[in-house]
Amino acid sequence: MTKSRCADVHWVPIASLVAADSPRLGGTSRDHVKVLAQGDIEPILVHRETRRVVDGMHRLQAATLRGEELIAVRYLDGPASEIFLHSVAANVLHGLPLTLADRKAAAERILASHPHLSDRAIARITRLSPKTVGAVRRASSEELPHSKVRVGADGRSRPLDAARRRETARAFLAENPDATLQDIADSAGVSVSTACEIRQRVRRGGQDLVPPRRGAVREAGAGRRTGTTGPAEGTRGTPHARAQSVIETLAKDPSLRFTQSGRALLRWLNERAPDLEAGRRLMAAVPPHCAVAVADLAHSYARQWQHFASALDRTAGDAGAE
Repeated sequence: MTKSRCADVHWVPIASLVAADSPRLGGTSRDHVKVLAQGDIEPILVHRETRRVVDGMHRLQAATLRGEELIAVRYLDGPASEIFLHSVAANVLHGLPLTLADRKAAAERILASHPHLSDRAIARITRLSPKTVGAVRRASSEELPHSKVRVGADGRSRPLDAARRRETARAFLAENPDATLQDIADSAGVSVSTACEIRQRVRRGGQDLVPPRRGAVREAGAGRRTGTTGPAEGTRGTPHARAQSVIETLAKDPSLRFTQSGRALLRWLNERAPDLEAGRRLMAAVPPHCAVAVADLAHSYARQWQHFASALDRTAGDAGAE
């Protein structure tokens, strides 16, 4: 067999690997293993630290059936506690599909091990609807550990008692009108940005301290176009630092973090984060007779990124209109 030379692919002994903690209730399919054994076997995904298979048990058994001693592996780094989440996310996207029962059972396991994840975040991992995940959570609520926060599909943590915390902050502000934003935030366990929002609402005489949830995603997606600040605009520092902050926020999104294509996107964005400060320093090295050519190249890159951004804007607009 010809061994792949891809930089991220490693050939390892099959005997050194640990079987996956599979989300498949019925285990592997012998028929599917036999089909895979007749063709090329794609690299499997393995957790580097534990050597446990994350995605590819059918391929592993197919290689064993053919008498292979080595198998191509791509490594996954990260905490062992997230192996099952990665396994579910990988198996719902390709190969032999997980059944509805498999995905519901997986959601229940994730709720037990990661109760802080929101219904929407778990729905993205399992490809169930948030409503179905919520039903699984309610059905298992007596046995599941409780968490005071929920980590949403965007990777951000939100307290379940947000309304009570906002009311506490408002009461503290009423008694201490000259308090700093940090003092208000500390008094109620809210973020400084939330404290700022509450103080602005109080000054405007607003009574509704809890912003409506309906349309929140659409408003966030339209932030750049309407003048409100998202992660990139609200982060201080150089353009490169702001870009890195946005990438770090995206890296917390389960739909990116727990999928191979999502992780590839994050790596691609990270490699192309514009370090404009370095560019300015290098400008001195551009000879005058090369300036026009370099400028044309920069304009070409800018136009390609603008087309890319416009396409994403249209996608966001279509999603918001649904």
